[in-house]
Amino acid sequence: MSTAPDVNRGDVHVDDTPFTYVNTDASPLKELSRLSAIAHHRLSRGDRPWLGLALASATALVALLLKFHLLSPELWRSGAVYAALPLKSELARLPMSLFLPTPYLPVWAASGQILIVFGLGEMILGRWLTVTVATIGHFGSSLVAFVLLNAIHGSMFGLTPALAHALDTGPSAATTAVGVCLLVAVRMKRCAWLLTLALVAAALIAPGVDGVEHTVALACGLFAGAAFRLLASKSTRIGNFSPRNTWSYILLGLTQVFRLPRSAVAAIRGRN
Repeated sequence: MSTAPDVNRGDVHVDDTPFTYVNTDASPLKELSRLSAIAHHRLSRGDRPWLGLALASATALVALLLKFHLLSPELWRSGAVYAALPLKSELARLPMSLFLPTPYLPVWAASGQILIVFGLGEMILGRWLTVTVATIGHFGSSLVAFVLLNAIHGSMFGLTPALAHALDTGPSAATTAVGVCLLVAVRMKRCAWLLTLALVAAALIAPGVDGVEHTVALACGLFAGAAFRLLASKSTRIGNFSPRNTWSYILLGLTQVFRLPRSAVAAIRGRN
């Protein structure tokens, strides 16, 4: 007998529209169950998490190379990130740092979170939006931590000068940004709140580089998920939304934002 929560047909929006969402009147367990139903629906449509599989395999391969001391010096020089490094060196190492094993997680956990989060993001949000959110979360969180560690008042955020020499690698910031964006985009309200409270509490209880980076990645994911929902809600009213044409709506929204100041100036001049 299965003990999984029942998923009613009305709980998940699974019509022919590429975008799906979870109803907001559900417990976290039911939200996760409905997310699995959405993922199953996407798989049945032919979508595959190739991006998540590729990134998870790359992370596992790098971990194996380091374990057997194959290309270890080259890998560490290309991806080991410290805030004490010059900014150019840190920027050059940040892409590879996504695949280096984090000192706080086993290899299977690091690869697993990439597979699950990036795989679901690719199938539901779209590949390029997933890559963009992950890149912004990964680079943005590391750069904010770099600036705070080199700032005079960095101690206000629980950052001590010694942390500048701590190893800062791993996919946690990228997966946090994509995961939060996914939760907000599919309207998993309670899961999003739980994850937000957990990350903020961890940052307050154990302040450090990880707390700062996870908080920045959380903010990136919340903003991206809210923007995605806004664009999806507007475009689905005319029945033409797809993750593939998300960029056209983003560009349209940006042009409208930049037109607002000019319209305001024109209105002021007209009154004068």
